[in-house]
Amino acid sequence: MHAHPAAAKPCATCGDLTGRGYPSCPDCARAVDRPWESAWAALPDPDPEQVADAPSGDYPWTCVDWALRQLRCAGCGGELAAGAPDCVGCAAADAARWELATATAHERALRTAVAALRAPTWHRRAVASTWRLLLPFVVAGSVPSRAALCEVRTQVVAGRYEELATLDTLPLELPLLPWRRSVV
Repeated sequence: MHAHPAAAKPCATCGDLTGRGYPSCPDCARAVDRPWESAWAALPDPDPEQVADAPSGDYPWTCVDWALRQLRCAGCGGELAAGAPDCVGCAAADAARWELATATAHERALRTAVAALRAPTWHRRAVASTWRLLLPFVVAGSVPSRAALCEVRTQVVAGRYEELATLDTLPLELPLLPWRRSVV
């Protein structure tokens, strides 16, 4: 899809690892959104409404996601598929987005992280925080395993977000939580 940096690096604008400031930091947003922007730019005549309303499979998932970002929901006025958590229109648009599969596990991780961070009120705080912690590594080409996602989320729930945010490599290695240590 795109060339990835060799490792997660600090963002020149926000100072955190690139991607962690998504979507509010402009440089993090540019780094994360690169696949969507390039796919959208490759369309001959991009029209967000046409792309969002097209039958599933007519456009790549990146273009459908990007079209949704550019449209406002008639029901709640928010970004379509990321507006108010109780908005039926946004929920329908979000569900339709996932009808299109990604080609790789990396694309799926990137898409899932972005969806969670663009609509954080739709997810438990621990889920959004987990993706915020892991997004810099996904931007650098890593794909966290399901076990790694679960472990990071467990650490976040245990109140270790700030501690995890200081780590700059995957896997995020911390001592086990006291209740998860095996007793011999």
